[in-house]
Amino acid sequence: MRKKTLWTVAALIVIAGVAFLATNKEQPPDTRYSGAYRFDDGTLVVIAPRDTTDLRYKKLNGETGALWPNEKDGSYEGGPGWAERQPIINRVHFKRDDNGNLKGLTWQHIVNGKADKTNKASRLPLKEEIVSFKSGELTLRGKLILPEGQGPFPVMIPVHGSEDYSAVVHYSDPYIHAASGVAAFVYDKRGTGGSEGTYTANFDVLSDDTVAAVQYLRNRKEIDGDKVHLAGYSQGGWIAPLAALKDGNIRSVLVGFGVAVPVLGEDRWGYVYAFQQHGFGDKEIAEMDSVAAILGDIFDRGQNRWGDFSKALKASRDKPWFETAKHSDSIFGMIVGADMPLWVVRPYIWWKYGRMQPPFIDRLYDPAETLAKLDTPSFWIFAGKDSSAPTPWSVEVLNKLQASGRPIEYFIYPDAEHGITRFKEENGERVTLGYEDGYFQQQVDWFRKQSGLSDPAGSSAGR
Repeated sequence: MRKKTLWTVAALIVIAGVAFLATNKEQPPDTRYSGAYRFDDGTLVVIAPRDTTDLRYKKLNGETGALWPNEKDGSYEGGPGWAERQPIINRVHFKRDDNGNLKGLTWQHIVNGKADKTNKASRLPLKEEIVSFKSGELTLRGKLILPEGQGPFPVMIPVHGSEDYSAVVHYSDPYIHAASGVAAFVYDKRGTGGSEGTYTANFDVLSDDTVAAVQYLRNRKEIDGDKVHLAGYSQGGWIAPLAALKDGNIRSVLVGFGVAVPVLGEDRWGYVYAFQQHGFGDKEIAEMDSVAAILGDIFDRGQNRWGDFSKALKASRDKPWFETAKHSDSIFGMIVGADMPLWVVRPYIWWKYGRMQPPFIDRLYDPAETLAKLDTPSFWIFAGKDSSAPTPWSVEVLNKLQASGRPIEYFIYPDAEHGITRFKEENGERVTLGYEDGYFQQQVDWFRKQSGLSDPAGSSAGR
């Protein structure tokens, strides 16, 4: 009777949550200002929506930030970093021509509340087209961004991380590449944005979608079908090489803050790194490993060991490392950090991970086996202080593959966090300051070089 009551309560919670989401849908983000702008001094800035009303900008030197609308004068303004509106250090006015077409912007740098200097930028006339293409029985939405001039152009395709929002709407990096002479094609992964299907993290399924995007582009007269590049970021680092192997004719692969070990290894890194940062050693890591092994049996082998996990969890609560593990970037952290009883967590885990065929995520997939077969040149960019992805373990794998003759290069930003971002420590948390200077230019240089275009001076790819 008690179990029946608990399940009824859980069902009501789910129903209430669905109803809340259905009645609280946000308005679509404002894409009117998305694009690439070039200042009079040659500096490039790209802009795309941050959320429903706000914008986010990126510059090639890694400077980035958010911009909020100012209803008083129609400008946008923002402070330092991604989340601070105050103190205002930037104020942006977008400019239109007599026909209402967006032609550029003026950017005021604010010091102590007053405009210090103003720079003007013109909006680059990059041609954009919203398209649809088929992947199996599904229709996916994409956006093709073409450089100025005459094609056919080489093209880069960003391969998604784990996000569940629309890449067509929110991605701004593709404008960097189109502004640099390489076309970009971004698409909404299945189950997100304007694409059909169910959201998943299954690498085999998602790599098929990437191959479908490649095949679509090869039928476009504006694209050089022999110069298609893939760029996998974070989770996309598992997917892009697999798609390249399936397609067989990808010119190059770039992986940003990706992983060359199985998801199981990335999950372990989440608590290992956290333990190391808090002064715990091999003994404590081994204790946590034994708890994680139970979760591995549940998630990866379909075993009903929830009773064992409940006992291990109870025994772990008095361990000095428990709070660190609870807040780590791991499955353990996800379950325990939710601060919900296991009888509530279990239905969610089953719904998300246990019922799907193919499985929601293939945590035992070994990317090294794919990379060992891949003749496509790849360039990996790592963060040296990545709390999410195991840079040292991935580099160890890549070194072995290099020694066996695989065409692999990599570069490490020693002080960067996941995303190749700069940060500062504040109250025990990492606060993002921007991207590493050189990170965006590295990518531009790599794709231009692999496309046979003139290699810009000062190229840093492959250092």
